[in-house]
Amino acid sequence: MESVRKVYQYAEPNLTVIGWMGFLGYPAYYYVWQYLFPQPYESLSLRIVCSLLFAVIALRQYLPAYLQRYLPGYFAFSVPICLPFFFSYMMFKNDWSEVWVMSFMASIIIHVLVVYRTGLLLLQTTLAFIASIFLAYGSSWDAIQEHVVWPYVAIFAFTYVFGNLFYLRSQIEHESRVSLAKSFGAGIAHEMRNPLSALKASLDVLDSLLPTQQPHVNGQDKSKNIELDEASLALAREVILQANEAIYSGTETIDLLLTSIDQNRITNATYRKHSMQQVAQKALASFSYPSHLDRLAIQPKLQEDFYFLGSDTLIKYTLYNLLKNAFFHGKRDKFEIKIELRRFNGFNQLILRDNGVGMSSEVSKQIFDDFYTQGKAGGYGLGLPFCLKVMRAIGGEIRCRSELNEFTEFTLTFPPYNSPAVNKIKLDMLKNKNVLYIGDSMSLITALDESSFYLGFKFKSKRLSKALKKAEYEFEYDIIFVDVDEKLTDQRVFEALESKLSFTQGRLVYLYDKHSRHRSKLESCIDFFPVEKARCVAQCSDIIDELIFDSPPTSRKLNLGQNSYQGKTLLLADDNHSMRAYTAILMQKHGFSVIEAQNGLEALERLEQSKVDLIIMDVEMPIMDGLTAAKEIRRMNSPLISIPIIGYTGDSSDEMADKINRAGFNDYLIKPANSESLILKVSKWL
Repeated sequence: MESVRKVYQYAEPNLTVIGWMGFLGYPAYYYVWQYLFPQPYESLSLRIVCSLLFAVIALRQYLPAYLQRYLPGYFAFSVPICLPFFFSYMMFKNDWSEVWVMSFMASIIIHVLVVYRTGLLLLQTTLAFIASIFLAYGSSWDAIQEHVVWPYVAIFAFTYVFGNLFYLRSQIEHESRVSLAKSFGAGIAHEMRNPLSALKASLDVLDSLLPTQQPHVNGQDKSKNIELDEASLALAREVILQANEAIYSGTETIDLLLTSIDQNRITNATYRKHSMQQVAQKALASFSYPSHLDRLAIQPKLQEDFYFLGSDTLIKYTLYNLLKNAFFHGKRDKFEIKIELRRFNGFNQLILRDNGVGMSSEVSKQIFDDFYTQGKAGGYGLGLPFCLKVMRAIGGEIRCRSELNEFTEFTLTFPPYNSPAVNKIKLDMLKNKNVLYIGDSMSLITALDESSFYLGFKFKSKRLSKALKKAEYEFEYDIIFVDVDEKLTDQRVFEALESKLSFTQGRLVYLYDKHSRHRSKLESCIDFFPVEKARCVAQCSDIIDELIFDSPPTSRKLNLGQNSYQGKTLLLADDNHSMRAYTAILMQKHGFSVIEAQNGLEALERLEQSKVDLIIMDVEMPIMDGLTAAKEIRRMNSPLISIPIIGYTGDSSDEMADKINRAGFNDYLIKPANSESLILKVSKWL
């Protein structure tokens, strides 16, 4: 089956032509051999069978996704019937006539070209030849010896063997060159990624060293130590942001180049759902303008946003090419470039129009041809053909209108995100995706297996015990679903599994039951996508689509629905306004209603005014610190005496931990604590 899949993948670019040739050729040649050049024997029924077999290949893209996964096997079954069986049978029935001997030789050449694997080719030919002999002459060996022209058989055998070996040698040589190119490319990529990684680390260090502007708190100015003014600080952060985006774009470009080696088309491996408005804005912001004044020539009108499936990097490079050509060829007095997004009548378009020198009709007809250049010394004529390939690879199109000395307008048309063209690309991508489920739930296994059947991805399931025995390299899947059940309550088991999964480049999904409490005890060390089990069972195909083609938010916490704490009220006491504002925003995103206080005394006043479910309180505060406030709360003669209190402190000593415990805090965090740690603490007490 592996040989079958490889042969099908190799033949796939030519299958449409082969399918239509067979679909139309078999009935057409019935007329040729029956009426124009009559032969002793013809079979319309056999020709119709072969024609229909090839019709499926010709129209394969219109088959449902759950049937397309079987096309390699169908191809391996239909080819020997329509080529060696049909032509040998017709040759036997026509008593080895010259016409059919030549026809069989032609079928051998086609068969060798389509099926280049020696073992599969010989197996198909042997079975087809034996079947046609018995069907034509019966099982009598004497009858077979009487009718078979053995010299022709020797010629056929030589043609098969020599043709296959010659073609296989060419194929091996080609694959060796491709392998060498990939190795060379991987080496270059490694050498390029090293300095990019070092630059990224340097930027992170620089970013951490930059001072943060703090607002006035209690009449005190906390920005005394800042050596940069606000404008310089903002500029520094903008430079760091742009540098990080350039690094990201560079690494993605490396990946795109590597995956495109030995491909006649743009790879769809990195296709995702993107906002055209955001991609266009980033392209315009990061484009290398010839001068500062040239930036002012851009007039964007990007209000009518739309989504597309594709690579944002490739689309940005497409826009870069169009902008470079516009500035190089079209620039003159009062030059301007208008970029507009439009949505109408089921079409999504980006239109780039300049009022430059324009082109003649003869030139505009050739600009998308490879290696065509016009008035650009040192150009290779590959920029606009690249744009055309990119747009066609995402199911879109690019058109150019221009009038000499008037304007040039490029229209990039994108298929709507939910269109048949995009769905076809998705199905093509899904055929190469692998999904793993770790767990025991039959309902989840059934849901994922059914989605696999209809969408075409490969699916496997493993019990937790077996997954823990696997090596890290054995988890190379595109999506890994982990059922967070009672077996993972033990943090050691959970960490052992995550150590296995930490090397995967795929998307890690934790399936949790929002009604279970064991999940709150687990703290993840790697990013994952949290999904409720009930939703996975009910909307499995939608979740697969979202995980592969969209960019859902990741997390490191397990009970993370935005409405997890809906209806709960939190009292937040901290004298640092920025810390208080940040924490309030974070907790509001998780459904809390937040009440703020600047010190312990205000916290006590807020408790008397409102019903509160949880308190997060800084230990060190002016007027009344958190330790004193906690003691006062525990002395209250009311239900507030048992309210959970989580403390914040910058002192990590054992003495402070003892003070916090004796003051009545339920738990505490050491500053600076990340948001995941805070939510984990909150989930522990609510």
